[in-house]
Amino acid sequence: MRLAPKDGWGSLPSFISYFGLDTASNTPQVEGAINGVFQAGGLIGALTCTWTADKFGRRKALFVGSMFATVGGALQAGSVHMAMFIIMRFISGLGIGALITLVPLYLTEVAPPKIRGLVVGTTGIMIGFGYASASWIGFGFYFLENGSGAQWRVPIAIQCVPALGLAFSVFFLAESPRWRKIPTVIANDRYEEAFQVFVKVHAESSDQADMNSVHAEFELIRAQIIHEKHNAVRFLDLFTHKTLRRRTLVGFLTLLGGQAAGTQVVNNYGPSLYAALGYDGTQTLLIQCCWITTVAIGNIINASIIDKLGRRPLLHFGFAACIIAMIGECVTVSTFQRSGSRPAASAAVFFLFLEVFCYASTLDATTYVYSSEVFPTPMRAKGMAVSISGLFLGGLLILEPAPTAFARIHWKYFLVFVCASSVMLVVVHFLFPETNQKSLEEISALFGDTVEHDPVSADGQNLSIFEDRGGDKAPVDVNLKVKGTNTSGRSD
Repeated sequence: MRLAPKDGWGSLPSFISYFGLDTASNTPQVEGAINGVFQAGGLIGALTCTWTADKFGRRKALFVGSMFATVGGALQAGSVHMAMFIIMRFISGLGIGALITLVPLYLTEVAPPKIRGLVVGTTGIMIGFGYASASWIGFGFYFLENGSGAQWRVPIAIQCVPALGLAFSVFFLAESPRWRKIPTVIANDRYEEAFQVFVKVHAESSDQADMNSVHAEFELIRAQIIHEKHNAVRFLDLFTHKTLRRRTLVGFLTLLGGQAAGTQVVNNYGPSLYAALGYDGTQTLLIQCCWITTVAIGNIINASIIDKLGRRPLLHFGFAACIIAMIGECVTVSTFQRSGSRPAASAAVFFLFLEVFCYASTLDATTYVYSSEVFPTPMRAKGMAVSISGLFLGGLLILEPAPTAFARIHWKYFLVFVCASSVMLVVVHFLFPETNQKSLEEISALFGDTVEHDPVSADGQNLSIFEDRGGDKAPVDVNLKVKGTNTSGRSD
C-alpha cells in the first residue's frame, strides 16, 4: 500500500527510499499514521476556532491558521527523519483544520442570501483546484532523478506559497459584519459607520432595489445584536438548548457524512488501488492526477447549481449516486481479483471516477455551504468549528485503518462506504431542512424557533430576536418590520 496525500509525494520513489518505506515491516502502520496525525491536527485546529474566531475576529484567526500551515509545510519539506515528518504533518493539520473552518465561515457571513451557495461553494472549488495542482506538480517531479531529494521536498514546500499568500492578503479584506467588534460599533450608536462596513462587503450592486434589500438585512442583524447584549451565549449552549442541539447535530453529520462516500480514501491511497488493478507506477500517478482534476471540475458544477436546485436535492442525489458507484466498484474489483480481467480493471477505474464526479458535483461544496449557514450569528463560529471537526474525525476513522483494511479484506472495505452513505441518505431525508435562498437570520425558524416577544429598538422598529422559555434563552427567528416590510418571510 502506497499513500498519495493530495500531491502524490507518498508515491515518489525518493520519498519511499529516503524514509525506508520500501523495506520497513511496519510500512502500512506508518502510512496510516502519516494520514492519521494530519486528520487529528485538523480536528484540533477546527475546534480551536470555537474561541479564536470570536475572540480575535475572522481575519486574525485566518492569519494564524495560515502561518501554522506555512510552518508545517516548510518543515515537512525539510524533514530529516520520519518522526519529524509526522510531527510536522500534525502542525500542518492544525493550520488546515482552522482554515477549512474559517474560510466558509467568513464567506457565509459576507455573502448575500441569493448567491450564498455560489460564494461559499468556491471553498470546494479552490480545494479541488489545490488538490489538482499539487497532484500534477507531484507527477511532474516524479520524472526527476530518483536519488534527488528535490523530487519530494519541492512539491511539499510549494504548499507554503498559497498559505503565505492568504496570510499577507487577509488584512486587505473587510472584517465580517457579523463579528462581535462590528456589533460593538452598532451598540455604541455608530450606526452609519457599521452600515457602511456592511454595504462594503455585502451589496451586489448600487441600484435602489439591491440597497433596500441590504438595508433590510442589516436591520435584522442590528436587531439581533441589540438583544444579544443582554443574552450571552456559551459553547455549551450548542448541546444544551434544543434548537441549537439540532443545528449542531445537523452540521456535524453534514461534514462527518461527507466522509461516508469514501472519496478521501481514494484521494489518499489511489495509486495503490490502481497498482492493485495492474497499472504501473507512471500510469497510477497519471490516473490519480486525472481523478483529482475531476474534483475541481465537479465542484465548479456544484457551486453553480446549488442556489438553483437547493441543498437537500443535491445531498439526496449525491449520496444515492455514490452508493451506486461504490457497489459497482466492489463488483468490478471482485471480478478482477478472481479472473484478472483487464475489462474488469478498466471498469473499476471508471467507477472510481464516477464516484468522485458524483461526490464533487453534488456533495463536496454543498457540505461546506450547508454546515456554515445553519447556525445563528452568535454561535456560528463555534457551531462551524464543531461541524468541521466531523470532517476530520471522519477522515481519521477511515484513513488511518485503510492500509491495513485493504491488505486484509481488500475490496470489502468499500462496503463500509456503501453502508455509511445509505445511512446518510436516510438522515438527510428526515433531519435536514432546506435552507436555500433564506437569510442567515430567517433560517432559525426552520429549526423550530418561534417569536415570543417584540422588543422595540431606539428608533421605534419592532424586533423579535430570541425566545425565553423559562430562562432557557436560545437564538430564534428574527421578525423585523422595516418600513412596512416583514423580513422574516411572513406576510404582514
